Amino acid sequence: MRIRVTTRADLFEQRKQQHIERGYQIEDERPIPVNGLRSFIAVRKVSDSDGIGDLVAHALKGQQLLGE
Repeated sequence: MRIRVTTRADLFEQRKQQHIERGYQIEDERPIPVNGLRSFIAVRKVSDSDGIGDLVAHALKGQQLLGE
């Protein structure tokens, strides 16, 4: 699974660390802010045993943690 994460420049390192803690590898960092935003691609290998329901539950759990 590959996702592009775009965030405010001041939160870039924090967001990157959150994705690393969740098992993602970071690729294609955009080091120069454009309109105050920076981005990176987070990559995680999804095993065949992971179902779509597990992925959705994981994503929702991550959203709840970020919203706190």
